[in-house]
Amino acid sequence: MDYAEFFHYLENSIRNSIRTCHPYSWDENHISFTITQDLFAHHKVMSLEGLDRPFKILWDVRKLRLPEEATNGDIGVIVRLTTWASETLEGVGLLEAKKRDIGKNTFSATKASQLKRILSNAPSAHLMLYDYDNISSCMDNWAIQFEDHYYRRRYGVVQPFTHCVCLPAEIALQQGKFTTELHKFGVPLSYQLVGRYFRGFDLELDPTKVRAVKNNALRHGGPRTLLLVGVSTGASEPILPEVDSNIYGRID
Repeated sequence: MDYAEFFHYLENSIRNSIRTCHPYSWDENHISFTITQDLFAHHKVMSLEGLDRPFKILWDVRKLRLPEEATNGDIGVIVRLTTWASETLEGVGLLEAKKRDIGKNTFSATKASQLKRILSNAPSAHLMLYDYDNISSCMDNWAIQFEDHYYRRRYGVVQPFTHCVCLPAEIALQQGKFTTELHKFGVPLSYQLVGRYFRGFDLELDPTKVRAVKNNALRHGGPRTLLLVGVSTGASEPILPEVDSNIYGRID
């Protein structure tokens, strides 16, 4: 599949997952679980074309066996990247999910104190906003990544939209408001995954922080859901990161 085309399929999967949750299951935990479950079911192994180098993705999902997260957000994306020159890096991207209040423009469950606590452990953490309305104000942040605006031309979309925006938690704190006005500072989750995390950007690379997310949930809490991702941009096959199976189990 073409690299840019993959964004279309990924974005559609995320949109559809969120739509199925509104209005009767409009809960952050349920939405996050639905998205990750659907991604695992439909996009476990991908080999993408249209780039100068190979881009192979292998992923899986794990769920925290304990009931609550404490310090590390709702979703952790652990990426093990192997380049064509055989360099490797492993890091974690943390996403704190919040849903839009029905009938309002606010995300009232978002608290500055919680974001500050998360950022103290993970300075690159992102706030992930679920919205039942179409979000278009962030789409230029995504489209400018493609010189030919492939997405718009291929699919005849005049004004593309999403239902999930990711922005740096630090920006949300700096703005001092948790409303739909934050949309303009973010990118769709589809792009945050494939264009940022899977490329090694916006990840916590400190080994102690990575270990804390993977294996230390019993002491300090961990994300409710882990997305494990192996990426290869060369001839080698992607390798999944390893986590403690006593803490994180498979999703049935």
